[in-house]
Amino acid sequence: MVLRKFFIAIACLLAFTSGQAYLSAAGLSGKESKKVLKLLSKEFDVDRSDLELTPVTTPGLKSDYIEGVSRLAKKGEPLGYVVSAVGMGRYDHFYYLVYYNEDREVEFVRVMKYYSDHGGEIQSKRWLNQFTGYDGGDLDYGDEVQAISGATLSAGSITKGIREITIRLQNSNL
Repeated sequence: MVLRKFFIAIACLLAFTSGQAYLSAAGLSGKESKKVLKLLSKEFDVDRSDLELTPVTTPGLKSDYIEGVSRLAKKGEPLGYVVSAVGMGRYDHFYYLVYYNEDREVEFVRVMKYYSDHGGEIQSKRWLNQFTGYDGGDLDYGDEVQAISGATLSAGSITKGIREITIRLQNSNL
């Protein structure tokens, strides 16, 4: 049930009107929706109301990892793409956002919901920063991506997800 509510919440997050998300009907609390808006506005140093997300539907972007893709703009000026994604740890799913610039390179990754008691180290900004600049080349857990003791499945899942999402985004007609 929690998983379903989160999927609905992400879908609603991607349906913005005048820069405001209406997520309460989807079961996502106002605090959680503000967290996503705050994250994006802080990254771009703009007011929340200046950001616009427009959902993108392209068949080539469907995957087990991708929940939704939106075009991000600031007052009509394109900034890039925001991808909401899902990964799998040992027992539980987790949810993360990937922001890509106009050249479809990873700018930042943030884990939004992590339910498991183990593997939470993947939420560290320090660890997630190693994906910055990734544009579709080799990306293997334990080689290009630093391994994390106790988070092998979660870290491997997010690594594989980011690689697949990036390649699909690079090959899409957006």
